[in-house]
Amino acid sequence: MPQLKKARRLPFTRDSFGPFLTVVLSVPIAFLFGLGIQGDPSAYIIGLVSLGVLTSLDLRGGIPRVGVGFVVSFLASLYVIGHSVAGQGLSPLSFGDLSLLLVALPPSIAVLVAGLLFSRATPYKMIKSNVVASVALAVGLGLGSALKAGSALSIDSLTILFFIALGAAANIAQMALFHLLDKVWRTRNLSMSMMPTAFFTFNLLAVLGFVASQDLNQLYPVVSSLGFLPALALVGVGSTNLSQRISSGPIIGPIITITGAPILRQGKEQTIKIATQFSGHAKKMARIVAIIKRPGGKTESLKVSQVSIGEYSAHYRPGGSGNYAVHVTATSKEHQTVNQSFSFDVQSPQSSPPPAPSPPPQTRPPPPPPVTPSPVQLPPRPPTPFVKGNLPRLDNWDPRVWVGQEVHSYKITEHLATGLTGYVFRASFGQAGTEMAIKIPILRTGTGAAALEETMSEATRLLELSEQSKYVVQLRGILVDRLNIQEIVRGDTQLYLRSPPAIVMELMKGGAAKGLLEDPSYDSLYYSEKWGGIVMLIGYMIASGLETIHNAGFVHLDVKPQNILFNLKPPATGQEMRNQMKSGTLVPKLADLGSAVRIGGKVGQFTSEYAPGEQVLGDRTASSMDVYALGATLYNMLTKTPVNSKKLIELMNTMTSNPGSGRTASDLKSTWNSFNPDFDRIAKLAPSVPVLKKMLDKDPHRRPTAGNAASLLQDLGEKALS
Repeated sequence: MPQLKKARRLPFTRDSFGPFLTVVLSVPIAFLFGLGIQGDPSAYIIGLVSLGVLTSLDLRGGIPRVGVGFVVSFLASLYVIGHSVAGQGLSPLSFGDLSLLLVALPPSIAVLVAGLLFSRATPYKMIKSNVVASVALAVGLGLGSALKAGSALSIDSLTILFFIALGAAANIAQMALFHLLDKVWRTRNLSMSMMPTAFFTFNLLAVLGFVASQDLNQLYPVVSSLGFLPALALVGVGSTNLSQRISSGPIIGPIITITGAPILRQGKEQTIKIATQFSGHAKKMARIVAIIKRPGGKTESLKVSQVSIGEYSAHYRPGGSGNYAVHVTATSKEHQTVNQSFSFDVQSPQSSPPPAPSPPPQTRPPPPPPVTPSPVQLPPRPPTPFVKGNLPRLDNWDPRVWVGQEVHSYKITEHLATGLTGYVFRASFGQAGTEMAIKIPILRTGTGAAALEETMSEATRLLELSEQSKYVVQLRGILVDRLNIQEIVRGDTQLYLRSPPAIVMELMKGGAAKGLLEDPSYDSLYYSEKWGGIVMLIGYMIASGLETIHNAGFVHLDVKPQNILFNLKPPATGQEMRNQMKSGTLVPKLADLGSAVRIGGKVGQFTSEYAPGEQVLGDRTASSMDVYALGATLYNMLTKTPVNSKKLIELMNTMTSNPGSGRTASDLKSTWNSFNPDFDRIAKLAPSVPVLKKMLDKDPHRRPTAGNAASLLQDLGEKALS
């Protein structure tokens, strides 16, 4: 893939490239404001550029960046102080002179101290920075004066108090401006600790120059700062944003998953579980705030306790019935903030929660060639303009209305596919534009929300499960609000547009295995002598993923070529695809884990071309259903035809449209009992027939486990490709 070529990597990391861009972008600003200087503007320009560099240093990266800030401020202080009225008053004072070094060192140390102490949120940070800068400059000038006079160091408290009072008066407007900019910069993942301290030092030097000379021109840096400080803010934000987009290694922002009991009896305690992820992994957050809103509108804070890395819990005992809303804000150590909400109902002791209707099994009749979530096969559709009040009805929904919209802080950029249970989109997240896939479940007016509520209750477990196998598409977050679903299925299309339930997944850029069968450009791959072994190797990897899912107590229920996705675009030749899969460069993964159901639960969906008869006839979910579906998938990939007969598929589809028909169920059971797959079609890999016969056995108890199937398929694949 082009995006993996080393030629596109820059010789900078993201952390070094940001300051480099800031220097480039802040130089024009420095020269522009330097036009107002009477005389030599070099010290003004150098000081302003150094402030620009300090805006780009994110101190959460560690001590090295604090050290860079110290070096930058020290070099700038040498030049700025040496050219200031206060510094020249200590003449002879030249660059490299010991006196100048002593004067510049304390303000630079103050910048270093500020980087260590003020990198996190702290009360009165700007006031503290101003005081530290004022004291440091007083010490520096005191050292220079003592060295000039040839006497011992003597800096009395009155001198320091004078500098602090002068600094407070000189920088009062700038402190207020910094306070406002700090809020903006912190949300942009920038540091606001060293730069203000350096600025207060330079600003105080200008005021001292005015006090000594009574020349109003000396106050130009003070006045102009009200203009160049916001300009530097834009430079810092722009350079960091641009460097994150250009340099390699995308950043994925924090993601919150909140789970709890959707319905609670009054007097019972609610346990709220919060899972936090950063860059796709469980991670401790710097700060988590949870607030609960009671039915009357009053709010109170919840005590959040850490259970383990990335896992937190809060306990709350409601005092009355009604709806309660929990709002959680998490801030990572990188100062990225994300919000999420969770609602639950509290029932009075007399009442009981109404049973949620179980949705009938869903199926899909054999369609024209299905759309697969592949950016290669699907051209981007233009965004549909959204006009308030002009949304399609829920039962005639057009998923393209989301394109161009922001859903749960993700910018929807492309509609990739419409599947059996949901719409799949390409989306970008954060300043870095990290691409993800988002699946929004299909909701219809009046339908029950039991399946989605079950997904909500299992959200944390499914997130953990997706990380346990490299052959399962990873889930980044499951965003489901029960109350929102209830309002949406009543017809609230505005809420469906703004805040739909959603599953955030890693984006698989290589498309689905179905595309290998339907895209003419892959005909040479299909007819190559390597194809049979490649199919067995794909089967082995997907079976390994199913083994992880089954061991955790879940059933996937929708294994099919459309749900096997590749991380990269597969090559068109058998030998190259074999080499990439054997080396681990090309990886197939099982998608749609968000629709998984607990073993022993009710069947909520199936695809008739790949489902066993017992899955449609109403048996409780079992892992053997996935093994059959995987066998049917491999059969389809070897033959380009479904393993289930045409009559069997038609009866399964009829069961969906007429679920209460006893005659249809009887016909389906009879047809299933007499059905035998046509294994004579498998000419690609005759040794695979015994294994596929076991996986496609009509008796679920005689099918192998996913783990056993994985071992058998691996042996077949390795022998065929050796």
